[in-house]
Amino acid sequence: MAFDSLLFRKVLGQFATGITIVTTTLPSGEPWAMTANSFTSISLDPPIVMVAVSHGLTTNEAIRRSGAFAVNILRADQIELSRRYSRRERPPDQFADLELRREVTGAPIIEGSLGWVDCRLTDLTEQGDHTVFFGTVQAIDLSDRLDDPLLYYNSTYVRIQPASSDTEDQDDAPTAKLLLVNSDSATS
Repeated sequence: MAFDSLLFRKVLGQFATGITIVTTTLPSGEPWAMTANSFTSISLDPPIVMVAVSHGLTTNEAIRRSGAFAVNILRADQIELSRRYSRRERPPDQFADLELRREVTGAPIIEGSLGWVDCRLTDLTEQGDHTVFFGTVQAIDLSDRLDDPLLYYNSTYVRIQPASSDTEDQDDAPTAKLLLVNSDSATS
């Protein structure tokens, strides 16, 4: 039986993920970024995270060379940043409207994201058409402005509708709903 890659994408699309911007530094010293939803924590002690990056992308080579990356977790109202950094072609002023800072590793941190982790590359492995990068967290912080996260579900951007605090039956836990943010899907 032949493998059905369309069905594979549809099934995995049922798993909602957060949207991040992975940042690093090019050999020229310039910042670089890409949208990623294949990000997760691996270990609490020591603190290690991983992100998967497609082969052939500028980000893949830049992380290898710089030995560092940061992961910036996006708010629901930062959908345009997700779109911007999911494209292969970028305007030369792609960071002009962003406030960036650098922490321990020198990887750019995007001010205004929900939170960020600054990582030193500690290992990598080639898996299929991606490189999985493992980073030991060197610095971490939350934004002063905590909002809904930007999520990706079933090939579209969604956000969480907070649960109502006034439930009639106290035994029932409040539930949240996913709301469509925009019908355009991400390209990353």
